[in-house]
Amino acid sequence: MKLFNTVPKIDVAETLEKLISELLVLAKETCWNTISKNFVFILSDISEEEGENYFIKRLNRNKLNKKKIPKSFIEAVTDLKDIYDSIYDINLHVYKSEKNRTIIDIQYYLKSRLDADFLKTVIDNPPMLHCKIAIPPYVKKDSRKKFDINWELEGLRYKWHMLWWKREIKRS
Repeated sequence: MKLFNTVPKIDVAETLEKLISELLVLAKETCWNTISKNFVFILSDISEEEGENYFIKRLNRNKLNKKKIPKSFIEAVTDLKDIYDSIYDINLHVYKSEKNRTIIDIQYYLKSRLDADFLKTVIDNPPMLHCKIAIPPYVKKDSRKKFDINWELEGLRYKWHMLWWKREIKRS
């Protein structure tokens, strides 16, 4: 008797292409940057991020990502296929948008990191799929104002906005 069925076979390349399309739509709606269609990819295990809060985790994730060598679409798909059945969650995130290329971070969370009781309920499920654009703290939640997609890399524009945002917070 089989305790668990296998995860249904899904074309990883096709799934990833659809997610990239959704990510581009999301980026165009929220960010003013022109996104290059020359994509390269980095893969990140979400559980590698260390830190007690979002800000420290973001800084640590950026340090890890700077060390990674971007991969082609085919290389990223091949790497994902190898672990696809053991992935609980996949998140696509624009790590960096440059003039001639866009680096997409494929973040995944492995089922082996889940609580044993919860794992029993999701072991046969295919990975959940998400596209995410992080919103900088200086952008108001109800604002339709577009922002720099590279804000998490903490460039000069980010520092300028944070300076004014912190000043505004102190006033209120």
